Amino acid sequence: MNRNPSRGFTLVEMLIVIAILGIVLGIAAPNFTRYRDNANLKEAARDISSDIQLYKQRAIAENTNYEITFSGNTYDVNKGATPVVRGKRIGANNAAIVISSPYPGGKIELETRGTLKPSGELRLKHSRRGSEATITTSLTGRVRVTYAY
Repeated sequence: MNRNPSRGFTLVEMLIVIAILGIVLGIAAPNFTRYRDNANLKEAARDISSDIQLYKQRAIAENTNYEITFSGNTYDVNKGATPVVRGKRIGANNAAIVISSPYPGGKIELETRGTLKPSGELRLKHSRRGSEATITTSLTGRVRVTYAY
C-alpha cells in the first residue's frame, strides 16, 4: 500500500470554499433582515393584542373596568382610576415600529361584561420595511390581528 504522506486542503480548495460561502451569505442576508423586521412587527402586534385580551379577562374576573390609553408610541393600562401599567412602549426592542393610524379616541375601555368600546383599528407600521399590522377590536370583545407585507 502506497499512501500519500501529505494530507489536508490546498490553498485553491480553501479559496473556492470561502468564495462559495461569501456568495451564499450575500444572498441570504437581505432575506434574514426582512424576516427579522417582520418578526419584530408581529411581536409588537401580538403583545398589544394579548394585553387587550388579558385585561379584558381581568375586567370580567375582577368585575372592574379597565382602560388602555394610547399616546405617541406608548400605552398605559388603568384599573378604574388606578394605574396598572405606565408607558409600555410599542415594539419595545425596535424603534422602527410606530403607530401609523391611532385607535379611535385614543383609548379602549374594557368592560366587566367582556365588551370593548369603542370598536376600531390600531395600525402598526415598520418604518423601514413598510409592512403593517392591523389590530381590530369589535364591540363584542373580539380582537383580530392581520398583517400586510
